Amino acid sequence: MKPLVLLSLLALLTLGLCRRAPPDRPPPRCVPTAFISKRASAELARRHKRNYRVCPPRAKREVCEFNPACDELADHIGFQEAYRRFYGPV
Repeated sequence: MKPLVLLSLLALLTLGLCRRAPPDRPPPRCVPTAFISKRASAELARRHKRNYRVCPPRAKREVCEFNPACDELADHIGFQEAYRRFYGPV
């Protein structure tokens, strides 16, 4: 019973999409085109520009983490002060 209902709904949908067009216009295409223009594909695939820069405190923290002595000192007094002691004022 379910396949019969599904088949009838699909038939109605197909008839609704491919109904006859008035004689002054060509009939609509029932099958979507396989290819789209480069501009349309670029519109679909457009991504938002992201800010990939690392903020300065994060960059300092990463520099301090690579130096074992600075990393150890950062555990005790904080990374900003440890960075300043190892690399000087910025």
